[in-house]
Amino acid sequence: MKKILSVSIAAYNVAQTLNECLDPFLETGVLEELDIMIVDDGSTDQTAEIAEIYRRKYPDTFRIIRKENGGWGSTVNAGIREARGIYFKQLDGDDYFDHMAVRQLIPYLRTEPGDLVITPYVAYDSESGEVISKEDGNPGCEANKVYFLQDVHSFSPFMHNLTVRTSLLREGNVSVTEHCFYTDTEFVLKACNYAQTVSFFDIPVYYYRRAAIGQSMSLDGFEKHYMDQYKVIEVCLAFLQEKVKREEVRSIYDELLFGTCFWQYLILFYISATRQHKKDLIAFDRMLKEKAPDYYRRVDFKALKILRKTRFIGYSILAPYKKKKDNRFTEDGRLRQ
Repeated sequence: MKKILSVSIAAYNVAQTLNECLDPFLETGVLEELDIMIVDDGSTDQTAEIAEIYRRKYPDTFRIIRKENGGWGSTVNAGIREARGIYFKQLDGDDYFDHMAVRQLIPYLRTEPGDLVITPYVAYDSESGEVISKEDGNPGCEANKVYFLQDVHSFSPFMHNLTVRTSLLREGNVSVTEHCFYTDTEFVLKACNYAQTVSFFDIPVYYYRRAAIGQSMSLDGFEKHYMDQYKVIEVCLAFLQEKVKREEVRSIYDELLFGTCFWQYLILFYISATRQHKKDLIAFDRMLKEKAPDYYRRVDFKALKILRKTRFIGYSILAPYKKKKDNRFTEDGRLRQ
């Protein structure tokens, strides 16, 4: 039977959560139309052994793609190359899809409703299981109706919202930066650049595990990997200047990429106020002023304004003050809602 949806699962040392990720697919009732790729990114735990159990039992649905460690982006790139479905969706190995939502999504995708299909996602607390938020992704459009991208305004999907036509990714030679964190934004922006149409399926599919200590979206994760987001921003700005020709795509960039730039500034205030972090903040500010002056002007919160006027004297005082004032993290470093 024709595969409708390829799911590329980024699997690096996810033995503790992989069953939770894969089991919901068994309850969808549409296994024969799913192409589930478990992309083992050089795991050193039992990830591969667990994946093999599913592959042996359901060989027409589950596949294992083994590769050397290359980071999240490398799993996306491998998934795009190997995908057999009409549509492609990314999933992290510590998250999961709701089985009832997938059961309803597949018949909708059979009709090939546009280049992009946007679904809500749910963020939940990794410790309590409590729902933190539901992120809709729909800027007010009618559900199940196909729109031209230029007719949709204030639209900025996240990776968790996005299902994309596989042929579009391949024809656009979409690939994302490897050996780097925070490349989900890059994937979304590049995919949108080649899309002409979009539709909105208003049932939450993706369930995103949030606030795990040490996770990339924790204070500890930011401390270790903030320069990766700097790199992604530079890659996306270059792509914007070289490849983006349509105004409707530029508006998506302006929603999503500007927000990423703003967040990079905040990260450099929230992490420890070291001499190196001050240097990196100055370098990022200079880079943005040169390559994206409009974004530079739009980032204007008070602490940054003061530092720009004083050539960043006082960073060691203002950064801890802003972190405390904004109160975005719990005492153990988890990102609040």
